[in-house]
Amino acid sequence: MKYKIVATDFDGTLLSSQKKLSDENRKAIVECRENGCIMVGITARNLSSIKSVCSIEIFDYLIINNGTYIFDVNAENGEYLDYLRADIVKDITKTFLEKSDGIDYCALNKYYSNKTKLKTIRPFHVQINGMNEINEEVARINIFGKSNDDVYEFKKSIDEKYPELQTIVMLNTDDKSSKRWVAINPSNCNKAIALKMLAEKLGLSLNDVLFFGDSTNDIEVITQVGCGVAMANAISEVKKMANDITLSNDENGVADYIHKIIIE
Repeated sequence: MKYKIVATDFDGTLLSSQKKLSDENRKAIVECRENGCIMVGITARNLSSIKSVCSIEIFDYLIINNGTYIFDVNAENGEYLDYLRADIVKDITKTFLEKSDGIDYCALNKYYSNKTKLKTIRPFHVQINGMNEINEEVARINIFGKSNDDVYEFKKSIDEKYPELQTIVMLNTDDKSSKRWVAINPSNCNKAIALKMLAEKLGLSLNDVLFFGDSTNDIEVITQVGCGVAMANAISEVKKMANDITLSNDENGVADYIHKIIIE
């Protein structure tokens, strides 16, 4: 078999625009594993958020919070690659909280929202009034601007002050009319780095990987794996870099491609 690992992003890719895992995609993942592939979910979501949309037992591994943590599903444990320094988190909060529509702090099992108002109540999403309410390591920060121009200015400012961080301007591909936001990770953590580490641990390389993605934080993976597949609903930058394009996330594009390349 040409591809030993099949990896997929979640939102805008494996999940529908309604944030649901279809029966078709779930069955394709199960069949993929039955055919000898290692199945990896790789996402900006945290562990609790993933569990809210699917049964994690269909995967072998999960790479979460944009590549800061690798979770072994069968062993039920994992490890941080890195997380953000507390002093940096505090400084970014002090600098941007009042200028923004809010900041999310992403940890292993919870999202902490400072200033942003939660639209729905979920056990893993917590409204906070200050940094003192966070008692765990922060792996990733999302800053929401009042406008898209704000977001790009935030990114520029952070890049200049903290060149050791990775900043990505993100777009919700399920609603391209929505505002963008800037996601901040430690410099040595992204989806591609974590996937490479996992592959090497398994005695494989990125050339052995088939990957599905749709947005900005998927570009580095798309360009480094053996086969990078963009969804039909992906942003143009992802499509340009991909080896192939499948159907959209609302058309079970992941399942369709898996059946063509892996199963059939």
